[in-house]
Amino acid sequence: MHNLYPAIKPYSETFVNVSLLHTLSVSQSGNPEGIPVIVLHGGPGGGRSQRLSQFFDPARYRIILFDQRGCGKSLPYGELAENNTEQLVEDIEKVRKRFGIDKWLVFGGSWGAQLALRYGFSYPQHIHAFVLRSPFLGRRQDLEWRFFPQGGAAQVYPDHYRDFSHPLAVEDRSDPIEGYRRLFSEANEFEQLSAARQWSIWKGGLSHLLPLHDAKHRFGQTQQALALAKIESHFYSHHCFMPENFIVDNIDKLAAIAAVLVHGRYDMVCKLEGSQLLAEKWDNCQLQIVPGAGHSSGEPGVIDALIQATDKMADWLY
Repeated sequence: MHNLYPAIKPYSETFVNVSLLHTLSVSQSGNPEGIPVIVLHGGPGGGRSQRLSQFFDPARYRIILFDQRGCGKSLPYGELAENNTEQLVEDIEKVRKRFGIDKWLVFGGSWGAQLALRYGFSYPQHIHAFVLRSPFLGRRQDLEWRFFPQGGAAQVYPDHYRDFSHPLAVEDRSDPIEGYRRLFSEANEFEQLSAARQWSIWKGGLSHLLPLHDAKHRFGQTQQALALAKIESHFYSHHCFMPENFIVDNIDKLAAIAAVLVHGRYDMVCKLEGSQLLAEKWDNCQLQIVPGAGHSSGEPGVIDALIQATDKMADWLY
């Protein structure tokens, strides 16, 4: 069983201006002469964690992390204007050009995996390969699975779902995404903070196979929760700024690029069915289903599978 590589500090931290409004915070760690890898965090709105660098051998990888628009250390914090998926894709390309990289490995989980795939549709010539965890395909059924009262998550965790839906008016509970979007745009600051806590606790609590006893404390920090919840509800109310079934319908554009998909069998956030569908349509894709694991990248089996994947990619590319 593989464990995370030791924690390391970045050797470079900088800001990259991507528009007149938005500036991204970017860090680099590992070997400056190693294999470039861009790491795309989850959310949308989640922000990067230096822990993500521990999925890579620091002697062989040049590890690049950045906070997407509106989150983490990027500025302005929590901003929804000029914040959509097409702009995030172009931001990745701007980071690549800024650091003079020709090709890189693209790594992402959940929302970050969707963003990785959409970047690949636009810029396949700059990608060596993908390592992706539990890709979020953004279909109507994926949103219903996680957020709606008839969805799978609500059926498995009805007690937690009751807390999630509580901030919404009764008439808004049939479409919680739209209800929360309206709440975040119209309610007072106290109501927004309280609702954001419930949104973030619901998502965070679903991520682990066994619910965390400290989920309310871990995921309920108010300012971080508000940015995450506002940005997520903004993206989801716009269907992730893409047509229905966009990822699956375009996956053939990546046919020549190798990929490893890692997905926990009991993932309650992103459906395993989505990864299975991608693997069936993508000949160069290898799907590894991790038994006894949920959505989180912190599950032991998921850590093992991801590090096996990045080590094998390093053997191939280094």
